[in-house]
Amino acid sequence: MSGLVRTCWQYLRRGAVLVLALASAASAQAVTRWNAADEVRLARGEAVVRVVEQSGPGGRVVAAIDIPAPASLVWRVMLDCERAPRYVPGLRSCAVIEVDDDGLGDVREHSIRWLAFLPDLRLRFRSHYEPERTIQVTRIGGDLAAMDGAWVLEPREGGRMTRLHYDFRLAPRTPVPSGLIRAGMMRDAPKVLDAVRTEVLRVARQ
Repeated sequence: MSGLVRTCWQYLRRGAVLVLALASAASAQAVTRWNAADEVRLARGEAVVRVVEQSGPGGRVVAAIDIPAPASLVWRVMLDCERAPRYVPGLRSCAVIEVDDDGLGDVREHSIRWLAFLPDLRLRFRSHYEPERTIQVTRIGGDLAAMDGAWVLEPREGGRMTRLHYDFRLAPRTPVPSGLIRAGMMRDAPKVLDAVRTEVLRVARQ
């Protein structure tokens, strides 16, 4: 009987690994396809952003920007927690609380100035990494009721360019109208994307 249980467990574990691998592959390809006008703006170096309509409190936006640098450099800058408050608008502090043994995930805590009429927010979240490709983020604590989303690095032009995609859903604990939340996200997402690009290009020149 123990041998049968062990065999069943092995099959279940292999199935779980396969499901996780497929989910990772799907998330890596789940990027927004922008229309022709958006593509013109991206080619000019602008960030583009769009609200995703959904029911319930809070809001969700998708955004993107093209960065003339390889994904490896964009990745290195994005994961540098110590560097982030120096260039990310509104980010007061960033701390890595714990790191997974395999290096493919960690828990971080941010203090961030979000909406002018609210105090600074403390955000604690877990990130799961597919190196140089995706960052999956899930809230595990802090002042928001909900925060989940992903960054996706899409190599373009033979790897010389990276399209950085942003897809996040946020909901505060305080009763703030969803329209204000979406407006704040629409305002802030392009600023963050532009700040990442500026920092990547600064590092590339060093």
